[in-house]
Amino acid sequence: MLQSGLFFLLSSALLLLPVDGVLADALATPLIHQVENPVAPPGEREQALLIDRLLHLIQQRLMIQHQVARWKWNQQKPIEDPQREEALLNQMGQQAALKQMDPQQAIAFFRWQIQAGKLIQIADFQTWQHQQIGSFANVPDLNQTLRPQLDQLTGQLLQTLVQLTPFLACPATQKLIAERSRSILRGEGIDATVRRVALAPLMTIQLPASRDCSPRFNTTLKLQEKIDRSIRLDRTVKLAGFLPKLS
Repeated sequence: MLQSGLFFLLSSALLLLPVDGVLADALATPLIHQVENPVAPPGEREQALLIDRLLHLIQQRLMIQHQVARWKWNQQKPIEDPQREEALLNQMGQQAALKQMDPQQAIAFFRWQIQAGKLIQIADFQTWQHQQIGSFANVPDLNQTLRPQLDQLTGQLLQTLVQLTPFLACPATQKLIAERSRSILRGEGIDATVRRVALAPLMTIQLPASRDCSPRFNTTLKLQEKIDRSIRLDRTVKLAGFLPKLS
């Protein structure tokens, strides 16, 4: 049932890569992109919030993979579905073009999300095979429940990615993504390898030689610290009873 060949290929390629390196050879799709003719980027606070939103969406998509794996296990279906994957990637490329985003950049991003999800499913299959699990009860249907959820997340991911694209090449932005991912990209099955695969397309964007990151976007890390302090203060005030609780 477990596609050992796929697991060996993915795990071997990933384990040979350095922890801080770019996973550029794991997939055929090129990851290096340049931001050409970017639209006006959002403000610093919005930028930081968008990064958190993108990471939360990635995390939600990864968590659904456990249910997808259970359905495939019950139905004795393979983990890979190449035709459906390529159809999804082509659709994402078309939608990205309509939003004035580089289609290849969108395709690379979602290809790596698919690969990260496969790693979680493969690990689940290995565990269940070792435990000699027969089948699972009360598993949501892949076509009726899980895929609509994944489709909704995919649309939200693309929209957020479009908004972030103009400044993804900035070193401060990539550093913030790496820092925030340590606290947001967490959960069952999300280990360091899965995290690196999911983040790889976000960490390889390059600025054209003619452009520099505006200095005002290099204060992102300090801004995030301010946001975190503001959130903690807001919670403290609420707990003290000075503000009404949210309904």
